[in-house]
Amino acid sequence: MTEIFGTLGPACETQTVLETMFDAGLTGMRLNLSHCDLDDSAEQIAAYHAAAASRSVAAQLVIDMQGPELRLGELEPVMLEEGAEVLLGEGGLPVPPEILPVLEADDTVLLDDGKIALTVQNVGSESACARVVRGGLLRGRKSVKIVDKSVTMPMLTERDLRNVRCAKEYGVTGLLQPFVRSGEDLIELRRLLRENGGEELTIFAKIESREGVAELET
Repeated sequence: MTEIFGTLGPACETQTVLETMFDAGLTGMRLNLSHCDLDDSAEQIAAYHAAAASRSVAAQLVIDMQGPELRLGELEPVMLEEGAEVLLGEGGLPVPPEILPVLEADDTVLLDDGKIALTVQNVGSESACARVVRGGLLRGRKSVKIVDKSVTMPMLTERDLRNVRCAKEYGVTGLLQPFVRSGEDLIELRRLLRENGGEELTIFAKIESREGVAELET
């Protein structure tokens, strides 16, 4: 059987619209929890389950986790001009503290899914100086990536764990785990699910890095 998933959001959050989608063949919904909790989407989820019940569909609800992605902290929009020097860390761009220990001179740092690129000039204990090689408008909470380097992060954030603990209450059937790099990541994820009441959730691994692609064969 072919599964057809949509994304639960403002365009399809009413029971009427969701019923129409089930009539067209919908079998499940994805709910993006990168920046919110299940509790924040309670009304949308209730409408979804009501629509599924009205159409006698055992619909799936899959939550897309925040996961171990490196992101900037809160930041007022700032224009980074090509050739300018910027600080990463204390007194500058609020990068995750996990990246400073692995940064070295000449590393390339990509921001906002690669829209902005920096070259590291030098690294101190609490900040690093970098030069902008591809500029643009930067906002807070955008992604951070060090090219050809891996930064160790917990599989589930505190927000993720909160959502796992109440997943059963909201009828969640599975989760999409971002940035899975290896089978060991999935073993660790399963352990965390068992410890937080999510042992029955189906895991869908999202392969989004070179490390993950390299491990596909194994």
